[in-house]
Amino acid sequence: MNNPVIEIVNVTKSYEPESKALNAVSLEIPQGAFVTIIGPSGCGKTTLLRLMNGMTGIDSGKITVMGKDLESWDKIQLRRKIGYVIQQGGLFPHLTVSQNIAFVLNISAVEKQASEKRVNELAKIMGFDERQLNAFPSELSGGQQQRVGVARALASQPEIILMDEPFGALDNITRRNLQHEIKEMHQKLKITFIMVTHDLHEAFTLGTHVAIMNKGEIEQFEPPGNIQQKPVNMWVKEFINI
Repeated sequence: MNNPVIEIVNVTKSYEPESKALNAVSLEIPQGAFVTIIGPSGCGKTTLLRLMNGMTGIDSGKITVMGKDLESWDKIQLRRKIGYVIQQGGLFPHLTVSQNIAFVLNISAVEKQASEKRVNELAKIMGFDERQLNAFPSELSGGQQQRVGVARALASQPEIILMDEPFGALDNITRRNLQHEIKEMHQKLKITFIMVTHDLHEAFTLGTHVAIMNKGEIEQFEPPGNIQQKPVNMWVKEFINI
């Protein structure tokens, strides 16, 4: 796999002495891919995602992000280069939509005019009008709030976007609409998306590569068509046919 934007080598993570959340996981994520991570509850999906930007430490192994050892990164600088989207957006309720989108830019001391220009660019991409930009999160629908979360993650023009079950709390129609929008956005922006999901259809529809996890290990990591045609073992075969 050429030019991995993130390389994970033999990484192990335990929260309890007798229980490994991740067990010697190795993974190379190509630049510009849309990687979806799926598996049963408790298999280590979110732990794997969080260690990619240093939110979770590791017990052993090595992680390289954008060609640099994770341990060498200033964590604040790293997280400004990696957008992060969580379920229901994680928005600041006391800030307007515009202020939420601009949050990372403001704490990074980006000049006001440049910040406003970037917010307006993202508002156009997300379909927000001036009234919505001045609204507070509580005045928006769940789908609109999630769009704000995505816009905020994109504000600093990161090379990587991490998404932790971003559509899990949405109704099916809103969920499908946002899936379509995110897929189009990925194709347009050419940046790397990495998303944890519990929805098999979502994983195989959005992912250019799918990582299937079980008990802290990656069972298979390939383009979705390869997995469907040649599951690596019986467990994967049964899992994708649930």
